[in-house]
Amino acid sequence: MSVEKMKMVNIIGTMDLLENVAKQVVLFNGLHPVNAMNEIDTTDFTISATEDNLEKIVDLNYVKPYVHERDYTPIETHIKRILEIVNFKESFPVQEKELILNYEELLDKIARIDGKFQEIYKRLLDKKEAQEKVKLFLNNISYFKDIDVPLQKIKNLSNFYVEVYKLTLESSHKLKINYENIPSMVKKVYKAKDYRVVIIITPNMLKNESDRILSSLNLETVEMPWQYEGTPLQIQEKLRQEFNELQREILELEAQMRKIYEENKQEINILNVSLRLQLKTSELKDYAACTNEFFYLCGWVSEEKIKNLNKKLSNFGNKIIILSKEANEIKNKTTVPPTKLNNNSIVRPFEVMVNMYGTPSYDEADPTLFLGISYMLIFGAMFGDVGQGLVFLIAGLFLKYRMRRVNLGGILARLGISSAIFGFLYGSVFGFEDVIPAAFIRPMENIQNVLIMAVIFGCMLLIVGFIFSLVNNFKRKDVENGVFGKDGVNGLLFYMLLLYFAYSKILGINTFRTSAWMVLFIAMLMMMVFKEPLANLVTGKRPFYSESKSDYFIEGGFGVLETLLGMFSNTISFIRVGAFALNHVGLFIAFSSLANMMNSEAGSVFMYVLGNIIIIGLEGLIVFIQGLRLEYYELFSKYYEGAGTEFQPIKLNNSKSLISENS
Repeated sequence: MSVEKMKMVNIIGTMDLLENVAKQVVLFNGLHPVNAMNEIDTTDFTISATEDNLEKIVDLNYVKPYVHERDYTPIETHIKRILEIVNFKESFPVQEKELILNYEELLDKIARIDGKFQEIYKRLLDKKEAQEKVKLFLNNISYFKDIDVPLQKIKNLSNFYVEVYKLTLESSHKLKINYENIPSMVKKVYKAKDYRVVIIITPNMLKNESDRILSSLNLETVEMPWQYEGTPLQIQEKLRQEFNELQREILELEAQMRKIYEENKQEINILNVSLRLQLKTSELKDYAACTNEFFYLCGWVSEEKIKNLNKKLSNFGNKIIILSKEANEIKNKTTVPPTKLNNNSIVRPFEVMVNMYGTPSYDEADPTLFLGISYMLIFGAMFGDVGQGLVFLIAGLFLKYRMRRVNLGGILARLGISSAIFGFLYGSVFGFEDVIPAAFIRPMENIQNVLIMAVIFGCMLLIVGFIFSLVNNFKRKDVENGVFGKDGVNGLLFYMLLLYFAYSKILGINTFRTSAWMVLFIAMLMMMVFKEPLANLVTGKRPFYSESKSDYFIEGGFGVLETLLGMFSNTISFIRVGAFALNHVGLFIAFSSLANMMNSEAGSVFMYVLGNIIIIGLEGLIVFIQGLRLEYYELFSKYYEGAGTEFQPIKLNNSKSLISENS
């Protein structure tokens, strides 16, 4: 449950080293790049004034954005063609020393490998194209299978033009209507459910007139193998033989391609990873600034990985300078560190739910642990069932390990475990409450207690939310909101005292007089209204008000009303936890009643199964959304802003599987 500490790193070196330094930074996999020009323009970019660094300090006066002129299109074209040809799917780790870092060498090797495939690939495409043509002829000649006349005799009529057409039922109807207007002989040769095939024979001298009429009928020309000799059945046999011969040749060429691939697959993989490295390096250099002599790279690195970066760049020795600065040492407030979350494996999948709302700011407490635990409790309480929980668990494990949906699968599996645990507490297995005893309570038999416990549970979560708000305000040194605000110390005390006041009145416990309670509550609300002048008085800041007093007090008055309504609605909202626990039982009772009304045992079983499917699918989704709503609107609104920037280091895609651990 933490946000990793960050350091701003500045890397300076001579221009001839930029390419290699950038490649090593990409392979480091841990630098979140920052535009170097923006960083240099701030007062935070400094180089110690030693004799060795003097030239670099002077050179900063001529700094400009780096513009690279290298075109990677030729390499991308070659490698894309290779991967398409071999349908490349394998990707196995390569050692870093195997990577080709030189652009010219990479282009030469990729072009050479590409050349090995091209001749065979071109022949393969030609054969496949010819086979498709033969396949088309086979289909079209089948329309004439009942005609025992050589095809060429039909085509080579001396004074007539012959063509075959395919037409829809609508076009066929129009053709019949226009028979007397068409100066041609029309013969139907094939009839299907939704189309017809006809042969049209037209005198040469009347072809133009016939074409004019036929063009309005939207006819599709059927390409026939007129060049083949023999009857349709004889031609069909020749086409089959030709198709089989082409298939044999295609298989031979594909075997040759596979052989070339097997002989070169390791090199192809290295070339592919090397190209990715080149492209990522180019992307990193877009963030760089430079002069005629030097380059400047800037970025954020987690504190624990600074040593790894120094080690990665140690081969450059004193040819480069690496400067690092703590995030809290940076004076420029516009330079905000990115946020890298570091949670244990139990709640790590819930980071995606936090990021859906917004990434935590660098100076904000990470809410993942609290969200993970509270959300599992909320979901389990609303959807408590042993059998249905185990279904969620199995579905989550399937998504995680088979579908590679790690976060979604992880969340679903954890919610399934929580649901199963509450199922034991409620004594429910696939909706049946007579299979196991309830370890704690049966919701439908204790409706009032369930609803009261849901509200108490919500109050506890809201108090934890207040504590998170205090932590965040303490980190920001925000006295106004942290001490006097509605989500600060004053707000927390007000809420807890309000709960105790309500509790004492309900149970008839004698405490202070009601008038004394009202005076105390009004005083605390007034502190919320006067939070800005009070905070400025404590901190010595002047003036007391940042806006006109009238505007301030109007806004403050509405703020008090919002606070009272918000505390009430936030608390009552948690009654839905108990309501959905009851709804879960009630929905199964409805399906159980339908099952009992069935006339057969099979029908009853079907209804029970259908009920569970609907409950797991539909109600499970509704509970998932309602739990998320409670987290976002009732809890996050109290203590979480989520206005941070996610830590996104520049690296090779899925680089852990691309670069060998032993490299």
